[in-house]
Amino acid sequence: MKMQRILNLEGAINLRELGGYPTKDGTTIKYNKLLRSGDISNLTANSLKYLKKYGLKYVVDFRSENEQQTWSDVSSDFYRIYSDPVYPLTGNGDKLAGAINHGDYSYLGLIYQSVVLDKHGQAAYKMLFDLLLDNDQDHQSLLFHCAAGKDRTGIGALLILKALDVDNETITKDYLLTNLMYQDSKEIEKTLNDANGNQDINKMNMTKADLESITSIFNAIEHYYGSFENYLDKALGIDQAKLDKLKQLYTE
Repeated sequence: MKMQRILNLEGAINLRELGGYPTKDGTTIKYNKLLRSGDISNLTANSLKYLKKYGLKYVVDFRSENEQQTWSDVSSDFYRIYSDPVYPLTGNGDKLAGAINHGDYSYLGLIYQSVVLDKHGQAAYKMLFDLLLDNDQDHQSLLFHCAAGKDRTGIGALLILKALDVDNETITKDYLLTNLMYQDSKEIEKTLNDANGNQDINKMNMTKADLESITSIFNAIEHYYGSFENYLDKALGIDQAKLDKLKQLYTE
């Protein structure tokens, strides 16, 4: 199957591949293992056929119970859907995030800090990481999504990429592809899915300010947990052995 960053499937919103990103230790994230997306409640028969061939086995839905009931994911016999709502937060995250805000972080950055520091938010992403570890067979992939594929999904993606040792700038550029997808998805698809299979997001125009906004999330984690690795262990239940397994499963 052709390696593509943008999967423009009928009935899917902002569906993208996380494979191909380099890590700081010299490996690369595997293709056909990790997908991030927005709403997939309108997948067509052709899209399902593609995803079956792609090896999709796990679908993690970050949307609220009401969203899931109103716009239900399309079910199929080749994957299982896991309900994993990120909201509502319990409230402890807002208090923690505010304590490290010195006027330098955007409002959205503060919301993201709240999510990653909140006990309910952490429980949601713990389920994601547990399922990532379950996805241990070749030619099987996991898709996680929310409504737009930007915020709840964006946080999931940045936690995964950070755990796999991708640098902050690449993580930010992957996050910001959502904005570009909503502006001109056809042009972005053409740019990143070119004839040579070039998936280099460094070709996209990003700004330093955006990098600082995403970095603020990791700063909040390090402020309260000492390191991102400690956050993975204490908040998400991913100790060093599990982290090593994740890298084994998702990088090459």
